Amino acid sequence: MIHKGDVLWATLLATTCLVSPTAAQEANEVSQLKRVVEDQSSRISDLESRLATMEKMVAAMQSAGAPQAQVAAADPLQERAPAGRKRREPAPLGRPLPSDAHPVPLDARLAQIEAAQKDMVHVNWSKGTPEFSSSDGNLTFRPRGRIQIDLGHTSGSRSDGRNITATQARSLRLGMEGSIGKHLSYVLEGDFADNEVAIKSAYIAWITRLVGQQAEFAVGNRLNDRGIDGSSGTISVPFIERNVVGQGIIPVRGFFGLGAAARVYGKRWHVGVQVSGDDISNPGTASDSFTVAGRMHWNPVKTDDLIVHLGAWGFHERIASDATRPTRSIALGGFYNDDLRVSPGTFANPDTGTAYGLEVGVFHRSLWAYGEMGHRHLESRTVASTDQSAWALSAGWFLTGETTPYLARGGVWSRPNVIDPVTNGGRGAIEVAVRFEEIDYSDNPTAGKGTAATLGINWYLNNFVRLQLNGMAWTVNNPTGVYVGYDHGRTVLGRAQISF
Repeated sequence: MIHKGDVLWATLLATTCLVSPTAAQEANEVSQLKRVVEDQSSRISDLESRLATMEKMVAAMQSAGAPQAQVAAADPLQERAPAGRKRREPAPLGRPLPSDAHPVPLDARLAQIEAAQKDMVHVNWSKGTPEFSSSDGNLTFRPRGRIQIDLGHTSGSRSDGRNITATQARSLRLGMEGSIGKHLSYVLEGDFADNEVAIKSAYIAWITRLVGQQAEFAVGNRLNDRGIDGSSGTISVPFIERNVVGQGIIPVRGFFGLGAAARVYGKRWHVGVQVSGDDISNPGTASDSFTVAGRMHWNPVKTDDLIVHLGAWGFHERIASDATRPTRSIALGGFYNDDLRVSPGTFANPDTGTAYGLEVGVFHRSLWAYGEMGHRHLESRTVASTDQSAWALSAGWFLTGETTPYLARGGVWSRPNVIDPVTNGGRGAIEVAVRFEEIDYSDNPTAGKGTAATLGINWYLNNFVRLQLNGMAWTVNNPTGVYVGYDHGRTVLGRAQISF
């Protein structure tokens, strides 16, 4: 006997068997369609992310390459730019382009890292060469270098051997710089000049904070912190060469010394101390000289329109036993003419040297003026001591309205931010400068004395390219050497320079 309940169960089972394959198939199709939609959504999201990144990179490059608007100035040379080409704003006084001699502030380094993380821009061309950075901004690398080509003509000397016309590759330098993390940086560069190859900057530095101020500690071969010109690179000083204070009142080791240095930066001042041996290129045939040097500068007045600079420096050196020339010959008419030098004379068995210098300067918008003096005392183990002195007065004016490229952070010269670059269709920046200087080694009976008056014109095509012309009237009085006695004459010296 078949019960009614059994019939119902059989009917339900048969229906389920017929429906299940169809439902399973539909569920499988829905699952596949869902996966396709999710995959397409992921791809669209990835494409949108890439597009946003590219838009940010293009915007950043346009922002870096496009000049900013320039407020019209009263100076007749600062004419309005043609339609479609904007002019840049003058850089704030005391904050020109970054200097090779002093690191960027720690806050600026942190901001650079944050910008790289936010904007994902990993190549920056603002310094003239590409600066590469990692995606998180903690690693950067940039090639750096310079080319300086000179052409000089000397006339008016009573010695025909000094009246020459010649060319010279003053400096062909190539190197690299970079940073690792927030605090560590490095620099390495070699120089090809005067038929020699030499290592120049080669150091690692740690930037941190000390008693509330930024501090930098460096180990390696580094440019002296010694006077305004002596602490600035030749790519930055307003004349073709540094003044005679920077050139002549200098340790035996020269402009660079292998050792350790520390600097502390305040809002209106900085203090630097350096302990070093010889230059890194010195032959290892005897113990090094040992030099302790220091410099400080202070800006008692620092406003948007006016900066006053006061500075002092000094060094003491214990001279190596193999040093035969403790004093440098000074090129008054440019390095291309080896016959036109202030003779250092002879000084047997040098033992120690002590020197000091003073600096004062005033920088007002496009105008600048500063003076330096230095004095050095040399002791010998066998002969009488001797004294050396030098001074220089300089002044200049940017006719096209650029702000004076004085870096208040370190009290040194840097490069100007050109308002209307030639490479953007403008006229570039034009600067005129004048300098009077004297160096006196004549306390040593075998050494000389010299003076020079220089008129200079600088044309900055953009932030990295500069053409210079210096006209010099000089006097030299050497008691020894090939050209003995008093002499005077004129030198015209030109330079083409690119630095990056």
